[in-house]
Amino acid sequence: MAKTTYKKKVKNGKEYYFFRFRHKNLKSPKDLYGTTVKELEGKIKTLRNELDNNITDNKQYFGALIKDWLYNTHMINKKPSTKERYDSIFRNYIEDSDVYDIKLKDLTASDIQGYYKTLVSKGKSIASIKNVHKIIAPSIRYAYDNNMLFKDFSRAIILPRVEENKKLTKVSKVQPFSLQEQMEFIEVIKGHELEMLFVTALDTGLRQGELFALTWNDIDFKNHSITVNKSFKSVKNIETGKHEDIIQTPKTDKSIRDVPIPVHLAKQLKQHKLSQKALKLKMSDLYQDNKLIFCNQYGKYLNSSNVRKRLKKILLDNGLQDRKFHDLRHTFATRLFELGEDPKTVQTLLGHSNISITLDTYTHVLDDLKVKAVSKLDELYRSMGVR
Repeated sequence: MAKTTYKKKVKNGKEYYFFRFRHKNLKSPKDLYGTTVKELEGKIKTLRNELDNNITDNKQYFGALIKDWLYNTHMINKKPSTKERYDSIFRNYIEDSDVYDIKLKDLTASDIQGYYKTLVSKGKSIASIKNVHKIIAPSIRYAYDNNMLFKDFSRAIILPRVEENKKLTKVSKVQPFSLQEQMEFIEVIKGHELEMLFVTALDTGLRQGELFALTWNDIDFKNHSITVNKSFKSVKNIETGKHEDIIQTPKTDKSIRDVPIPVHLAKQLKQHKLSQKALKLKMSDLYQDNKLIFCNQYGKYLNSSNVRKRLKKILLDNGLQDRKFHDLRHTFATRLFELGEDPKTVQTLLGHSNISITLDTYTHVLDDLKVKAVSKLDELYRSMGVR
C-alpha cells in the first residue's frame, strides 16, 4: 500500500482518511473526509479551487441560477414581447431539462453540448437551439462574473449546424404572390372590410404589428409617405398569465423609418379615412376613437388571429394558394427586386437591421434574377449577330 501523510479518523463508526483544511478565505479550518486517499485529495483540490476563485456558493443548481438571472436580472429592461419569448423558451426548453438539476460547481461545457445534441436527436430545429443558447450562454457568463463558476466556458460550446443534405432540400418559408396572383388577390378583396389593410401591406411591406399601430398622424399625404415608429402586439404578461395589448418600439432601430407610398395608395387611404368617419358617426358612443388607420368596427385594435383566419378564408374561397400575412410583405419586396431595385434600398424600406437579412431572406428571388440577367447576354449577342 502506498504511503500517505493523511491520518485516519473514525466517524460514525467508520474509518476515513482525514485532513484539516485551512485557507485565507475560511474563517476557521474545515475538516474533510474520504474513504480513499484519492477521494480525499479530490475534495481538497475542489475546495481549494473554489476558495482560490472566490466561488460564493457551491451548492446552487444551474436551473435555480438561470431562472433567477433570467427573470430578475436579464428581463428587467426587455420589451413585453421579448419577455414573453424568453419565458416561453425557458419553460419549453430549460425548465425540467437535462441540465436543470446539475450543480453549478459541476457544470461543464460538455453538459451543455450533450443537451444540445439531445435536442437535435429529438428533432428540434437549429433555430430553436440557437434561441436556447441565447439564454444559456449569457447565464454562464453571469455566473462566472459573480464568482459562481470557476471559468466562463460559454464560448467553448459549439452550436450544431444544419446538415448539408437538409440545406439542399430546405424549402423557402417565403411564399410571395406572383404578379398574376397579386392582381387576382387585389380584385377579390375589393369591398372587403380588411381591403385597405391588405392593400397597404402589399404596397409598403410593413410588418403586421407596424400596420396595426398606424395612426392617421403617421401619414403625410402631401409628401406621400408613412412614418413607422411603433408596433402593436398582444402579449402574455408573464406575471399575471393574461394577454395584454401593447404598443412598443419597432423590432430594431432600423425599423424606425419613413416609407414612401405610391400615389394610388394615398388616394385609397384618403377614401378609407372618409369611410371610417362615416362609420364613427354611425357607431356613435360605441366607437372608441384611437385614431387608428386599421381597426375593427368599434375603433379598437385588430386581432391578429382573426385577421389571419379571414385572410385564409379569402384565399381558400378564391382558389389561391394558402399564405401567411407576412407573405404580403414578402410580395412587396419581391416586386421591387423584379423591377430592378437594389438590395440596399429594399433593406431600408423593409427596416431590416442589416443587408445580410435581406439577402438571406430573398435568396430565391435574387437567384432567379441572376439567371434572367445572364440570359440578357444571349439577347445582346443575338442582336449583334453573334451565335
